[in-house]
Amino acid sequence: MRFIGLRDADPETIVAETLALNEHQQEIYAALQGQELTVKDIVDTTGRSRSVVQRDLQEMLDTGIVMREGRTDRTVYYVYTALPFDRVKQKVAEILEDWHADVQDTLT
Repeated sequence: MRFIGLRDADPETIVAETLALNEHQQEIYAALQGQELTVKDIVDTTGRSRSVVQRDLQEMLDTGIVMREGRTDRTVYYVYTALPFDRVKQKVAEILEDWHADVQDTLT
């Protein structure tokens, strides 16, 4: 586990390593900070293909750091927003605490 050696790492790196976010997902998360974007907006912003963006968004939805909301304007579409970074850091701290407790239980 690479994050064990992250003593001097910044919070963004620790979050990315703990949640196993790839470079594309980190870029998407940054693009979503403080705004709502559609898949098309994210594709345009990141230059990634639609399928890559959709796959990355689904993985980020599964981890709970991105939220999706349905909208209607002639058709139904979704907008995505990022969970605020303070809440993501809190979520990661809880994940690491649970991991630490599991390791302690396993080793004792």
